[in-house]
Amino acid sequence: MSDIYRLFKVFGKIRSYRLKLAAIYLLHRTGRRYIGVFLDPVLSCNFRCRMCYFSDEGRRKELHGVLALEDYNRMAEALFHRALKLQIGCGAEPTLYKDLEEVIRKARACGVPYISMTTNGFLLSEEKLCRYIEAGLNEITLSVHGTCKETYEYFMTNGSFEQFTSLLRILGRIKERYSSFQVRINYTMNEDNVEELVHLPELLQAVAIDVLQLRPVQKIGESSNYSNYSLKRITEVYDSVLLPLQKYCEQHQITCLIPDKDNLTVLEQNKADRDWMIQDLTYCYISPDSCWKEDFDYRTENFETYSKRTNISGKIWNYIFRGEKRRTGKNDRTKSLNYKLK
Repeated sequence: MSDIYRLFKVFGKIRSYRLKLAAIYLLHRTGRRYIGVFLDPVLSCNFRCRMCYFSDEGRRKELHGVLALEDYNRMAEALFHRALKLQIGCGAEPTLYKDLEEVIRKARACGVPYISMTTNGFLLSEEKLCRYIEAGLNEITLSVHGTCKETYEYFMTNGSFEQFTSLLRILGRIKERYSSFQVRINYTMNEDNVEELVHLPELLQAVAIDVLQLRPVQKIGESSNYSNYSLKRITEVYDSVLLPLQKYCEQHQITCLIPDKDNLTVLEQNKADRDWMIQDLTYCYISPDSCWKEDFDYRTENFETYSKRTNISGKIWNYIFRGEKRRTGKNDRTKSLNYKLK
């Protein structure tokens, strides 16, 4: 298990939200890293995944643009010295960005401890992956929505199951060359693909993955391509499908991120998100048309000057003493779940 996942595991074990907020306050006041930067350098994708809000025709018309490398570098100078992790790819496909290697290299130069990229992998080659790793990439996360050709290509429109399995073999060779490089799979579960997870170990014979996240489908934004957000079947096969897979991960030293069975009701009943205060303080999204907060200008400010101007210390202090009040936010971000981290 990498250091970043150990840190998440420790933080996740803290039950008190006040204690979590107090830890963030301490990190903020002492100038330590605590924000997670989520970057979409290009608002486009070569796939049309059925469960993804980026595949909605209306959404695709609204989202467009490419982040200029010069602007990215200025954003990095303003924010990355406080970043604990850089996550490249948050819905769009980062491998469409021509300066991706420079994005990684700049983050490493700014001292970001952990750099991860989420991708469908369609445009990756062994040579490109080696360049990205040499530039500073710590982890690749592959989005997967099926373990057989029919399901994979149904949910990941424009994808090729043969090319996906070829990429797994490439990653197997990459892992032999770069032993510390992490391979993660994010599997979005729904009623139509959850039972296919019994075949996942067969796919994983090609590469020794490090992390597996099993995520229940969520309605984020609008998607005209998929409408079944019921978690009933996932709950029904939890013990027969998910728990054996978790056992497999334990036996093969794979970090497994799996939601508690009872916690699935957080999504099924659409309960208000309890983590909004922590997300508000630690979540930093960057894209061609946005950078962190709406009133933050990366051209004239940095993290410290903005924090002083807007009194973020006071905001954290206020959050601590507000207790665990809940609010229901916009349906445009993945809800936090209590994942078991094994």
